[in-house]
Amino acid sequence: MYSKTELFAIQNSFLGFEFEFFSDQKKLDEIKSDLCLLLNKKIVMEDKCHSDFNPDHDTFKIEPDNSGGTGMIEFITGPCPYPEAKLILAKTLNYIKTWGYNNARSSIHVNVSFNTDKLGEKANISKLDIGKYILNFDEDYVYKLFPNRKDSVYAKSIKYIMPYDMTLNSPEKILWKNYLMVNSKYYGINFEKTAKGYLEFRYLGGEDYCKKYTKIIELVDYFLTSLYNTLTNPEYTKDDLDKLDKIIQEHRLLVKALESFDTFKLLRPNIGITVDLDADEQHVNAFWSKIKPKLYDIVIKNKMEKGIINYDADISRMQIKDAEILDCFEIEGIDIVDCTIQGNLVNCDIFNSTIKNSCNFFCNFFDRTKVISSKLESCYVAKGVECDDCYVFGKNSVFSGHMTGPGIFREGRVTKFAKFDKSVEVIEKEKI
Repeated sequence: MYSKTELFAIQNSFLGFEFEFFSDQKKLDEIKSDLCLLLNKKIVMEDKCHSDFNPDHDTFKIEPDNSGGTGMIEFITGPCPYPEAKLILAKTLNYIKTWGYNNARSSIHVNVSFNTDKLGEKANISKLDIGKYILNFDEDYVYKLFPNRKDSVYAKSIKYIMPYDMTLNSPEKILWKNYLMVNSKYYGINFEKTAKGYLEFRYLGGEDYCKKYTKIIELVDYFLTSLYNTLTNPEYTKDDLDKLDKIIQEHRLLVKALESFDTFKLLRPNIGITVDLDADEQHVNAFWSKIKPKLYDIVIKNKMEKGIINYDADISRMQIKDAEILDCFEIEGIDIVDCTIQGNLVNCDIFNSTIKNSCNFFCNFFDRTKVISSKLESCYVAKGVECDDCYVFGKNSVFSGHMTGPGIFREGRVTKFAKFDKSVEVIEKEKI
């Protein structure tokens, strides 16, 4: 399946793992002792998640992590040579299968790097051309083996590339500072780690992942070979350039709609534009230069195809209504009414809408909004809002809504109107 060069790269890589799991049969200190004997490693036991201790080859760590519910355990290894790491993976998965379990919120993260003493400086991941890697990474292959992780709020697709400029030519075309790409840890790959010389793959996990060693190691090998091939073949092929040309051309056609209000109406007939709820052409034209950058963010960056956009001139705030945006990169600082949205929302006021598979930060939810399979950090949730299969956290959260499904209320403040079904796990709450 792989060439001799690729197999050599695999054998000269380092792997570190982050295992999330539960155990009803053993306490944390017992699990620590068992894993010490099983793996012949020193293991530090921490009393909180995301502790400051960084594992290395000889010393790992184990700590509580309530992100998946009370009792979730996170076991984190240091980077180990590939042959040794494979044994650690197999033994740990078997231990979890014997003494514990994984639920739908459990993940296994894989941290990868290369032995540059054996492979040369060309294999240094800090030098990775992230854009070229995203272009060629086969995400469908990952979802074929782990279909339950597709559209997961914890490991969203990395396949988002948008040029800032429509007139990019070589060499500007292959400079990734000219493109908007994924930029946080809640994607299938955390590219922030390249600065530290490794890459974190977050795609894998879900219920019973401990029983999927073969699929996990198959994907680990793909992660390694795809990385190595990009690092050692940095030149852009004709296929790479054709992909970029297609992205730029599609973007050029999208942005053309913003040339004028008349052009927008012609090219985007399913999106209505108003200013202070007034659709008069002369009135909208008077504000066009002011609202054009905001329309770019909503319509182009977040691929809005239909609905109504209003600009409230008194408060300089955009409002959208009756929109369906299922590939939302990030919407920030607008009012959302009667919409269906999937993606990332920041500092938005949301009314009577359906928000699904989304990461929501500092948002306010009102008026019969339904939030499904999403994360809510430091958000306000009003009475009448239903959160199904959600994860609510942040000490500044204020919750008056209704939580259903296998959700988790990790922390925050609750009012007398808050309701939690029995299937919801409430870990820490402050009544107000």
